[in-house]
Amino acid sequence: MSKNSNYESWKDWDLKSFGNITKFEKAYFENIAKLLRLKKSSKILEIGFGNGSFMAFAYSQKFNYDGVETNENLVKFALKKNFSAYHSIESVPNEGKYDLIALFDVIEHIQEDEIESFLKTLSLYLEDSGSIFMRFPNGSSPFGLDNQHGDITHCTIVTLSKLNYWCSNSNLKVATSRGCVEPFIFKHDYLKMPSRLVKLVLYKIIEKLVRLLFIQSKGVLSANLEVVITKK
Repeated sequence: MSKNSNYESWKDWDLKSFGNITKFEKAYFENIAKLLRLKKSSKILEIGFGNGSFMAFAYSQKFNYDGVETNENLVKFALKKNFSAYHSIESVPNEGKYDLIALFDVIEHIQEDEIESFLKTLSLYLEDSGSIFMRFPNGSSPFGLDNQHGDITHCTIVTLSKLNYWCSNSNLKVATSRGCVEPFIFKHDYLKMPSRLVKLVLYKIIEKLVRLLFIQSKGVLSANLEVVITKK
């Protein structure tokens, strides 16, 4: 079995599940689209489309979408379902630039000494008024440890301060940063509602305790960070 196939099996990704989008994911991506003020005419390039959930959302919204993924099997899955998918940025037959370049849980897979060069490449494909959206495990938060170390292919711990440095050397800047916004999806289970609310309150209390005990935890403590990057 190939390395790619091993990873897909571990993630439970296959042709049947590829491009499926849950109610939670749809609500989450709608929030992102609102944050970025995307229009129907927006041209989107996604780097590392994985199992195709954002890809499917982009198609459902009629965005002008191209996807890039190094995993050959995932590219085959995308093509079989008639999505626009390529093995590399250079192979995308699109001479124009993009309004949005999206990376969901990607940058932590890139070697640290390659990130500046990678960002410089992305800037070449970005409209002057465009944005790069990234989501990644929060390397500055104890709540981000499971996301960061739960995947053997994660090779770089990313923090907001590191990203600011990499961007400053790549003609880019971090315009907006926030904790990962997860929509509250009601699943019509009233019995679980109290426990979910209690967990939410406990999380807020623990977050305040962490800020009190550890002075370096003044920033966002969400398990994931979301950032919007623009050209300088």
